[in-house]
Amino acid sequence: MNIPLVTVVVLYMAATFVVAWRLKSRVTDNEDYLLAGRNIGTTLMATMLLAINFGGAFVLGTSQDAYAVGFAAVSFAIGIFFGLTCLGLFVTRRVRSTQFSTVPDFLSRRFRSTALAVLVSLMSIIALTGILGGQIAAIGSAFTTLGLTYETSAIIGTVLIIVLTALSGMWGVAVTDFIQFCVITVGLVVITVMSVSAAGGIGAISATYEAAGVSDPFNPWNQGWAFFLGAALPVFVHKQVGQDVMQRVFAAKTTTVARRGAIIAGVLTALFAVFPALSGMAAKTLIPDLDPSVGAIPALIQDVLPVWAAGIFVAALISAVISTADAILLAIVSNISSDLIARLPQKTAQTLGSLTATRIITVVVGGLALVASLLVPNIITILTMAFTMYGAGVFALFFMGLFTNFGGKISAIGSLLVGSALGLAGVLGWKPIEVVPPVASAVAAALVTYVALAVLTGERQKDSILQNENASTV
Repeated sequence: MNIPLVTVVVLYMAATFVVAWRLKSRVTDNEDYLLAGRNIGTTLMATMLLAINFGGAFVLGTSQDAYAVGFAAVSFAIGIFFGLTCLGLFVTRRVRSTQFSTVPDFLSRRFRSTALAVLVSLMSIIALTGILGGQIAAIGSAFTTLGLTYETSAIIGTVLIIVLTALSGMWGVAVTDFIQFCVITVGLVVITVMSVSAAGGIGAISATYEAAGVSDPFNPWNQGWAFFLGAALPVFVHKQVGQDVMQRVFAAKTTTVARRGAIIAGVLTALFAVFPALSGMAAKTLIPDLDPSVGAIPALIQDVLPVWAAGIFVAALISAVISTADAILLAIVSNISSDLIARLPQKTAQTLGSLTATRIITVVVGGLALVASLLVPNIITILTMAFTMYGAGVFALFFMGLFTNFGGKISAIGSLLVGSALGLAGVLGWKPIEVVPPVASAVAAALVTYVALAVLTGERQKDSILQNENASTV
């Protein structure tokens, strides 16, 4: 075990824990815990949305993809940029018009269907659990650089995620995300500069890829439009309807704060994606026979960086994982508390909806995600299917419900079922048009279904739930 490296990481995590503990006093009820009292400002809003995207799985995944295909690995980040920009420009004003707390909450009130809300909430919980499982796998990988086994690393990392989230809820997430983003930025810059320099510069890296048959490796579109759209479109869809994203929008102090924060986060995500991509490309030159199970950045930490730089980056990588994982965990808890427990009989809902009960739910959900990720090897793949099903199913009815009074309960449920089924079919290999990602075909089919059912049934909402739109934009 590398004692200096462990010392740097332990000191960093201890400091993060102290911050979360001090913020505990701000949390007095569930609205504070889940939404920070709807009082988040622009800076924290932007870093919170950045943290959701710029997690350990993103950093490790982008570097690993870049190792294989070059700069086309930033396609995912470009999808996030367009997704958050669209969210900021067109969606935030509408969803902030009344006091919604979750996506199913909005859908329930727009389409007047409890069944729809419960179904969407369950799909969201399963999809987010898949993402949380991916973050647990990422933090397990990060801690192995300290000399720990993967299982031990995953357990330690999950305990940290649970404790930091349960202590201070959204307030803790918001402030620690800001700190973690600063650490991530420093760590990524350090490892990128040092690894590119050690690889001999951009010219040497480019020559390595060209020798491997990858032409124009620094072109983001070097793998073609099918690759780009396949990576960018699914995440674009999710950024419009994902509870992890929307929870931050609902927590913003004003609509303007939510809008600015989303756009800033989108731009910065695209810019900062350059760093893990360049690191992965440098690893191609420095470690040409890399074991895929190790990953590009962990290999650079072990083989290339001096101890002080490795310490900074391991702390940054752990920060990246935790900043995403605590947001995902809190989003799951919000779905459970606001969409499921709140619909139980009043006495039961009051008991299970208390702040103490919500903290217990946080611990239980985190523990279940850990157990699932350790005991079921294919759980992440299975739950990723749910992630695709959720986005493909919810996107069309969410936008139609948000921007029009056209359609009602029948068209919404029909659209959800068609989009989810075709989204699952796409994950399993269905691709009706070769250059069009399956999620795009699924969303298109869901939209056609919504419109067709709305026309056939004559459904239309007569009174708008968004009537206070202008009042929330200050």
